[in-house]
Amino acid sequence: MIKAEPISANALKLTPQGKLTAADFRALAPRVDALIERSGQIRLLIDATQFDGWDSFEGFETHAGFIRAHQRHVERLAVIAGHDWQRWLIDLARMVLHPEAKAFDKADEAEARRWIAEPSRG
Repeated sequence: MIKAEPISANALKLTPQGKLTAADFRALAPRVDALIERSGQIRLLIDATQFDGWDSFEGFETHAGFIRAHQRHVERLAVIAGHDWQRWLIDLARMVLHPEAKAFDKADEAEARRWIAEPSRG
């Protein structure tokens, strides 16, 4: 399951919980697509502290496809990392994906929210 909570007019907080399925991403896509339609560029805060991987390879593939389909519309990505590998993944994402990305600790969620909300430097 992926909980989605609005933060602002162009930002969502996503909280993936447990093992994710392909259906989780199919359910999330219309909400993200509608936000992109309204705002153009969006911002995401992902609390990954309860994320426990994928239920199957199909779940992983659907997640990868979701990222490919949406990453050009994500201006800024903040991830509250629950594991060291998630921080490593954010470092990798900064090199290959479009959005500006940054990892935070759970104790720093307020800082992550401020970073998501602050104006772009560009």
